[in-house]
Amino acid sequence: MPLRVDHAERRIRLAEAVWRIVARDGVAGASVRGVAREANLSMGSVRHFFGSQDELLQFAMREVIVRASARVAAQRASSVEKQDPLDVIAQRLEHVLPLDEERLTEARIWMAFTAHCSQQPGLAAIRREADEEVRRLCRNCLIELGQLRRLAARRDLDVETERLWALLDGLTTHVVINAEHTSPALASTVLRMHLAGLAR
Repeated sequence: MPLRVDHAERRIRLAEAVWRIVARDGVAGASVRGVAREANLSMGSVRHFFGSQDELLQFAMREVIVRASARVAAQRASSVEKQDPLDVIAQRLEHVLPLDEERLTEARIWMAFTAHCSQQPGLAAIRREADEEVRRLCRNCLIELGQLRRLAARRDLDVETERLWALLDGLTTHVVINAEHTSPALASTVLRMHLAGLAR
């Protein structure tokens, strides 16, 4: 068991090294040699866990999803029963927005990965999985709003799912590349106003 834990920690350490390189130099800079240097490991150590650069990049990209999903799950588990349900759902959705330094860094890294998807089918597949996960999150939140009578009966669930997903995607892009106009606080306000308006 201790050996497995060490292996898991080593893989995470390598993923974090990839993130630092991607944030600094872009995806193209995250070669096996470069990642080994960044993580202060030998190339042999890196290749013990990942047989190629593609495998390494795919693991690092997937780990971004794992961390975001863990935040959403933790928020759901810690929700207070007397808390306003609309606030609970807004907080859940905010976990996929870059509203703090950690999430902003993740969003920048994610955007760098997605820009590289046309060159790497493996990354493109992970991007599609992530899109489906966020879309599912949006849909489930809207279903909850409907059960709470916070989603007007006239609204189409499929359409509203796409609208909410597009809003999250757009706000993320604006906060990352247009921060002087779209602050994290403004992004949060826009999301919450959108959710409140769904009852009408």
